[in-house]
Amino acid sequence: PSAGPRPAAPAAAPALDDDALAARALMRDAAALGDDERYRRDVATRAEQATGEAYESMPIEEFGKAMLRGMGWKEGEGINGKAEVVPVEYVPRPQLLGLSATPAAEAGGGGKGKKFIKPGESREPKKDMIYIDKETGKQKWVKKVGEELVERGATGFAAGAPVAIVGGVHKDLYARVVSTGGIADQMSAVVKLTVSKETVQVPLSDLRPVDLQLEKSRAGFAFRQAAQEEAAAAAA
Repeated sequence: PSAGPRPAAPAAAPALDDDALAARALMRDAAALGDDERYRRDVATRAEQATGEAYESMPIEEFGKAMLRGMGWKEGEGINGKAEVVPVEYVPRPQLLGLSATPAAEAGGGGKGKKFIKPGESREPKKDMIYIDKETGKQKWVKKVGEELVERGATGFAAGAPVAIVGGVHKDLYARVVSTGGIADQMSAVVKLTVSKETVQVPLSDLRPVDLQLEKSRAGFAFRQAAQEEAAAAAA
């Protein structure tokens, strides 16, 4: 009878490189030493304690960058040669405020209902901060990390709100509202002209609220819009 197939020879163990041989030697030496001797050798081979001069020469702000540079990162470039990615963050809206809505002014408090504040809080109303894109002049809800927020200005005919005068002797001038008053259809506003700083009284019918974001990107928008409204009314 013919002999059966011979069993395959065991595969040869892969050759160890220098690092693996060194690691095996260290483990063998460590196993031969007692705990006390291992501790003494560990202390003797530790790096020297850093001095104050070392910390001054490498500010703490640079630690992270130094680690990234050790992994191949270069400032101004992305990881692995990719384009740099600029991180962004979202600008929070006041709670339950809808898109494009403007928060109402907080009512002034009287002597009743005194607000209890926590340590670190203030009784001053929280400022409504928004982000205005410098290129377009429009408000956006996403910005690059590091770009600054600005406080939202007054709107409509509230005190301090910007307005465009679209009728009367001061037509085609910008101003800011100082106060409003009157009755029924005879409401008027005291405004301060932007250029001359003169304070004048103008009927509300001759005023249009100004969207500063639109005016910065499309100068004269409020005046053109008022002219279109007048033309449409005349044609009707």
